Amino acid sequence: MPVRGSGTTTRRNVLEAAAELVEREGVSKLTLDAVAERAGLSKGGILHHFATKDSLVAAMIEDLVSQFEADLSRHMAGEQGPGSFARAFLRACLDPEGALTRTVHVSAGIIAAVATNSQLLAPLRRRYDYWRKRLEDDGIDPAIAELVRSAADGLWFAGVLGLALPSVALRKRLFAKLIEMTYAT
Repeated sequence: MPVRGSGTTTRRNVLEAAAELVEREGVSKLTLDAVAERAGLSKGGILHHFATKDSLVAAMIEDLVSQFEADLSRHMAGEQGPGSFARAFLRACLDPEGALTRTVHVSAGIIAAVATNSQLLAPLRRRYDYWRKRLEDDGIDPAIAELVRSAADGLWFAGVLGLALPSVALRKRLFAKLIEMTYAT
């Protein structure tokens, strides 16, 4: 059944369909035809929003950055003082309502970009450089900030790739320890 709605709604549905396709069937199955079928659109409907597979993957990366930025903003609310950005970063990566729960689904763009054209990761790399610099200038020891970022990234990517993710109880303890470190001066 074709998807009806605004261009924004259709675009969102296409991005969701592409992410589901990568998550369930693998990046090798990511084609505009397959995404069109999954989204309930004609190929022309897909081409209206994404002229090429690369433009679709680029939009998936942009969507990941946008969702993570929204998580960061949400977690920055109420934070203040040294380490505030580090705590928001941790919560955005590891909070049960944040990015860790979206893992592969949201990260399908990263997986697709790595597999098809790693140059499509350039916007994510630029944003990541910004986040890293912001962590270094967060008013805490830069080594602590880097340790916090590396731990959060490691746990997040372990979830994305399904690699030896610690139990929920241990993740909660790790999270608490990392948050505690951001208050150290």
